[in-house]
Amino acid sequence: MNPTNDAIREEAASWFARRRDGVHTSSEEAAFESWHGRSEAHVRAYAETERAWEQWKQLQGSARMREMAAAAMAATASGRRQANGGRWWPLLAAACLAAVAVFGGIRWLPLMMRTQPVVYSTALGEQRTEQLPDGTRIVLNTQTTLQVRYSPRQREVFLQQGEAMFDVVHDAMHPFKVIAGDGSVTDLGTQFQVRNEDGLAAVTLLQGRVEVVAQDGHKQLVPGEQARYGAGITGIDVRRVDMGAITSWMRGRLDFSSLPLGQAVTEANRYSAVKLRLGDPRLASLPVGGSFRAGDNTAIAAALSAVFPVRVARSDAHEILLMPR
Repeated sequence: MNPTNDAIREEAASWFARRRDGVHTSSEEAAFESWHGRSEAHVRAYAETERAWEQWKQLQGSARMREMAAAAMAATASGRRQANGGRWWPLLAAACLAAVAVFGGIRWLPLMMRTQPVVYSTALGEQRTEQLPDGTRIVLNTQTTLQVRYSPRQREVFLQQGEAMFDVVHDAMHPFKVIAGDGSVTDLGTQFQVRNEDGLAAVTLLQGRVEVVAQDGHKQLVPGEQARYGAGITGIDVRRVDMGAITSWMRGRLDFSSLPLGQAVTEANRYSAVKLRLGDPRLASLPVGGSFRAGDNTAIAAALSAVFPVRVARSDAHEILLMPR
């Protein structure tokens, strides 16, 4: 978020609250007109606040909104409720807008009302980080497509293909769920990674807790565990994994430890237009290891041929053929 824009939103929410409660002097009104006319950013921020007020009416039943309103009242409207008698309710609701500005930006309310999903995607070899208005961070890996849909009741992400890391801001009143394949992952205060490819979904827990639901079963994971389901797996298969290797793509690396060469080639090809290909199927089971730069298949082939019993038989702009040495 932009600190300058956040400050303007807070000012707009404060002016709205003061004018909404009906108690303001002519000098205060003049001060508001001066602030409002100072820039287009002020005009836009105040208009956003007015729109948020209308949407607030539809969210009065939200416990989260009530908590934020109470916090705003305590921080910005001390004593006014008693002074204004029965007129305290407009101030309470308006003060909530100030709380929204302080705790996450005016954009949170429109997002809560949104029904159409927002689509994020990455191209071959691309990685992208997105921060949602509630503070949740999503890092998309290569060739990933997902949809984010927030509603007044929950937050949902549909991972259509690819891989992403989710660093979730927990909110028990609005559960965060990632749907991948035929199952789902629900945040319980968490940082986790989800991959969905060729009908196989893999959920790796990095911090906190998640619940995985698939094929009429459910599992809660602890950090360092990975749950897999779909693509011929019966139920939910849970195993311990090397988290350094699983998350190496976030550092721009591919870390392999005794990984069969066939799997290493498949993983490397996710990031590069220049594809590695095995010219002999016997190479597929050869265990390889090392740390390689994702997307540089030419360097990966050179490193493999220098350390392991393989050689580069042919190389062009589109393909590198590996053969036994």
